[in-house]
Amino acid sequence: MPEHRCLVVTNNYHVMRAARIARKESVNGDVVGSPTARYFWPSATIREFVAIFLDHRVANAIICGLLVLGALLGNLG
Repeated sequence: MPEHRCLVVTNNYHVMRAARIARKESVNGDVVGSPTARYFWPSATIREFVAIFLDHRVANAIICGLLVLGALLGNLG
């Protein structure tokens, strides 16, 4: 059986998350990004940050909880 490869093409701001999804799904291929208009970068960056944050919501919830707990305990002393 021949080994299949693919090429995933997405916006350049989305390459990291697309590559992580491809790896998670065992897709044998490469991910490349196409240019994105400069005016779209701020909202795209925020969207990608939120998506990655939510992909790891349990770890991020624990970290945020520890930070809040540390701040509360720091204010007591």
